[in-house]
Amino acid sequence: LTHFVLPMSSFEHASHVTQSVAKLLSRIVAADGNSFGISSDPMTQFACVFSALIHDVDHTGLPNAILVKQQADVAKIYRNKSPAEQNSLEL
Repeated sequence: LTHFVLPMSSFEHASHVTQSVAKLLSRIVAADGNSFGISSDPMTQFACVFSALIHDVDHTGLPNAILVKQQADVAKIYRNKSPAEQNSLEL
């Protein structure tokens, strides 16, 4: 999922986050039994799990604040607004 060799951006990390989100989704039920629509909406579940899978694609390991401060190309492209995340979605 990424060409950078970073522990936080590995396929193992993406798999772990994806499994964790899927598990959390299966447990979202209030005491009164209300699931807030998440468990009854497959598209919402898919969006959450898919987002977890791709959340770090092509991540450089630098936080957004550093990317903006260093005027990285990716920060310029996305006008300093969540450049790492927007780049992941773009790919």
